[in-house]
Formats: sequence, C-alpha cells, structure tokens
Amino acid sequence: MTEITMPDPPADPGPESDFDEWTAWLDREIAAGRNPIPPERGPAAQGLTISLGDATDIDPELLAVVCGPDGLGGQSLGQQFGQDAAADALQPGPVLAALTEQAVDDLGRLDDDQLTGVLRASQRLANREAWKQALVIAEFARRREAELAAATARGVPVHCRAGEFPGEELAAELRITGSEAAAKIETAQQLTSRLPATLAGMADGLLDARRAAVISDYTASLSDTDAATADRTLSAYAMEKRIEQLARKAAALEMKLAPEAVRARKERERRISARVEVRREMSGNASLSAREMDTASALASKAHIDAIAARLRTAGLDGTLGAVRLRVLTELTQGRDPLDLIRAGSPAEAGTQAPAADPAPAVPDADPAAPPVPALINLIVPIGTYLGWSTAPAQAGSWGLLDAGETRDITRAAARHPATRWCVTIIAGRDGTAIAHACAHGKHPWVAELPADGRHPSRLAHPPPGSAVQSPADVTHSAQLAHPPPNVGAQLTALFRRLNLTFRPIAEGGCDHASAERQYLPSRALRHLVRARTATCTAPGCLAQAVHCDIDHTTPHPAGPTCQCNLAPKCRRHHRCKQAPGWRVEQPAPGVMRWTLPSGRTHVTTPTVYDV
Repeated sequence: MTEITMPDPPADPGPESDFDEWTAWLDREIAAGRNPIPPERGPAAQGLTISLGDATDIDPELLAVVCGPDGLGGQSLGQQFGQDAAADALQPGPVLAALTEQAVDDLGRLDDDQLTGVLRASQRLANREAWKQALVIAEFARRREAELAAATARGVPVHCRAGEFPGEELAAELRITGSEAAAKIETAQQLTSRLPATLAGMADGLLDARRAAVISDYTASLSDTDAATADRTLSAYAMEKRIEQLARKAAALEMKLAPEAVRARKERERRISARVEVRREMSGNASLSAREMDTASALASKAHIDAIAARLRTAGLDGTLGAVRLRVLTELTQGRDPLDLIRAGSPAEAGTQAPAADPAPAVPDADPAAPPVPALINLIVPIGTYLGWSTAPAQAGSWGLLDAGETRDITRAAARHPATRWCVTIIAGRDGTAIAHACAHGKHPWVAELPADGRHPSRLAHPPPGSAVQSPADVTHSAQLAHPPPNVGAQLTALFRRLNLTFRPIAEGGCDHASAERQYLPSRALRHLVRARTATCTAPGCLAQAVHCDIDHTTPHPAGPTCQCNLAPKCRRHHRCKQAPGWRVEQPAPGVMRWTLPSGRTHVTTPTVYDV
C-alpha cells in the first residue's frame, strides 16, 4: 500500500485572505491528481458580523473612526462614547447597536462621561425601535380597517365583521388595556399620515414614544395645514425639552390654532366626565381628586386651602405644609371648620373646639360666578389677551396654561384683592426673551373693570371700589402683540401711565452693573429682574418656578457681585447640588448658565423664551 503525503493546505481563508492564493493552491492539487480535502474549521470565534450598507447612513470618516483600532473590537471603545465623540453622536443602527452591546460587556472600563454616552446611545436605539413599532402598528391598523370596510360593504352585521376589534387584538398581544391599545393605534396613524417630522425624529433616535404621543394628541384637532406647521415646530422643540415643557408648548399652539375645538373639548369633558375619584397610592394610602373641574374654580379652591393651611401653620399646627393642606381638605370635605384646629393662636388639643375666626368681608361688586382668587398664585398674562385683542394663552404658575376666557376671568378676580401687585415684563419680538421689567406700587382694583374688547383703558376715569377677600395673588403681565388694534400704542401708554410704571432694563449679552447692589440679599426690584429673565430654575431640565427658587450668587458674595450678571434662580435642591463636590456652575453672560456635572459633562441653559 502506497502512502500518499499531501501538502498542508493554506489556512482557512477568512474574509480578508487573498482569494487568488487559495484558488491557486486548489488548481495545483487538482493538477497533481490529488483530491483536496477542505481543512476542518475550528470553533467559531465569538463576535459580531455587521452589514455596513447604505442603510446605516454613516459618514465615511466617522465610520473609519468607529471601526479603527480604538473603535469596534478595540480596547479603547469607551473613548468613542465621551461627550461629542464619534459614538456619542452616531445615529441609531447596526453599528451603534454593536458598539453598545460591546460596551455593556465591561462597563467597569468606562468613566462616568463614557457611561453616560452609552446610556444616551441606548436611548437613541430605543427611540428608533419605537419608530419601528409605530410603522408596524399603523400597518396593522390599516389592514384591519380594510377588512372592516370590506365586511361592511358585504352587509355583515355589526359585531360580526372582520377587523372590528383591532384594539382588543393588539391589547392581547402586548398585554395592555384596550384603551392603551386604542391610543397606540391612534398615535401610529397620526404619525404615519400627518406628522412626518415627528416620525423622522423617532427614526433618527431623537424623539421617544412619549413625546411623539404628546405631539399627536395636541395636533389631532388641527387642520392638515395647521398640523403640518405644528409638526415641524413641535418636533424641533421636543428634542431638548422635558415632556412637561413640550406638552405646554403643544397646548399653547393648539389654543392659538384651534381655540374653538379646545373650548368644545373642555365643555364636553366637563359635562360628561366630571367626577370625584378615590384611588389607591403605591404606598398603600389613598388619594382623593376632583376631575374635569372648571379651571378658575380649581385654582380658587386650591388657593383657599393654601390660605387656611398657612394660617394654621402660623398658629403652630404641627406637620409639613403639605400635610397641613391635606388636613384642611379633610376637614372641609367632611363638613368641619379647619380653623377649629387652632385655639387662640396655638394648636388645638385633640377633642377640643376652638372658636372660628371672623369671616372675611364680602366684596360688593364681586361676581359670584367668578370667585376672587387668593393666595400665592403667579400669573403670566399676555397683555393683548387681557385687553381682548389676542387669544394667546396665559401661564398660571406650575398649574399650566389658561385660555383667553379663563385668563380674563381669573385676573379680574385677582384684581379685587388689595394685596395683589401688578408687574409688566416687556418681551423682545425677535427671540421671545425678556428685555425690561417694571412693578406697579399699591392697589389697582380698577384693573378688574378693564374692557375685554380692546377699548382704550383711559376711558375708565373713575376706578370702581374694591375690598378684601381672603389673601393675595401676585400677577405678572407680559406685553404680547399678537393681533393688536390700530391704537395699541395709546392703549399701552395709558395703561402703563396709570400703573405708574418705571421700566428697568434686563441685562443680556453684557452687563454694565447698573442694577448692582452692595448687600448680599438682592432687593425686591433686583429679584424681579432676575426672575423675569429666567422664569424657572436654571439647572438643566428643571422646571421649578423661579418665584419659589433661591436667588443664588453664581460666584459667592462678596467675591461675586449682587448683580444681574451673577444672580440666577435655583430651586433648593439644585442650589445644594451646586455646592456639592464635582458640581460647578458658571455664568459667562447674564442668564446663560454652564453646568458641569460630576461625570464631567457640561450643559448650558439660557434665559426663558416666552411664547409671543
């Protein structure tokens, strides 16, 4: 028996081997009369195979960085997830998915900045998955609608038609309620038929499903033309804003573009859905809420509870202010006088009764249908809305938006209170930021009688009398010229003169220190300038109202001046964050705040942009 010795074949060709060399070896083996046996393959190495086709939409230079020695498969992958690095800005797709998969295999190698980059990348991937779901659900709904239409055309009886229950079918697959499934279908149909910019934002990983649903909900009542405009505006706005901010912006846009639809929806829901609910809290306690209330009544009720709670706290009743408010609500809804909880300015003992305080004097000219609004309410009201020639919504503190009718009702009610104080902030039409502010001194109850039809306010030669009820409201007006009448200049001049206003400029860009003060605590006038410039806490994403925030020195006093360029509102929690290790806050220009977080990432916030 002759033993034939075969030369060893070359190594198994990988994707990067020389194919010509391999085929040349095969030719030699065949020419020599040998039957070449393919080498056995070893166990497959662990790894990922990625198609880098056109669908990934990756710039070639960026792809070279990601797939280089420090990119995919390298030992320094984490560097690509640093702030503004390649993977930190990479669009969702196969490459980003592979990078994040490899990154989470050894998170310990990542620093805080890179770890945050991986988190943001995974969010972009999740947003794109939400885009896929929207496409799938819309196609699912289209098929069921076609089936239903065909069954209806054939005369199939109701409840026996194919495609009649798409929501219930989807709910069974996703393990959600029927109403949730119906909402998903409605949102998917809106996105794929009327909201292309929002849908594209989801595909790019920049918008999540919740933000898309908000845009869908608030554009459903709009015409196709208005919906297209709102889609472009809201999808761009939503990318860097919290959901509450987006919802407020979307609601304001809906009020401007479809005020009748908004009004009809409110009246319908108030008529058919008004109720009082008791729910179980996650803690095991309970909650009591009144749903679909009239806005003015809800604000007046809350302010009434706040006023009584403040009085009880002053008298020494134990507990947080929130707990005291809850106690007041309990007493009122169970037919008891909450003021019986105190006696002669001290906490009442259990089981004792304290005499109630004298009721506040009545207001002769008050409209019983519009109760005066007491206590700690901050309103930002476009002056055109108040005078009747604009429909721009107002902002009622943390409550939210008020339509034009609610705005006039609530501000007229507030004007009847003797402690109400009026301020005017002038807004720049070019960018919506505040440029000047003034405060009116003393009482101005005559404002409650200003005409709502845009007539000249100077015609009110003799302001009507007003008297006290309950407690004060702080009302701020911003000048907003939406659709002003020809005599708008005369109207505003007369109104500002009657309020005896002296405007002070709000610093922007640079600061001449004209408003600087020597003391540590800023005056009321300086606090108002800072809060008019920035209406919320300056921390990234924080929406705490500036009226409830600390006015903080960015550079501590006395090294830093008590001036607009060194002051900014911070809620108490973010004030404490600023002073913690690893946090740093700078104010390179008045109202422009640069926050550096412990991870090393930086975020910049800017002065409030008012909707004008």
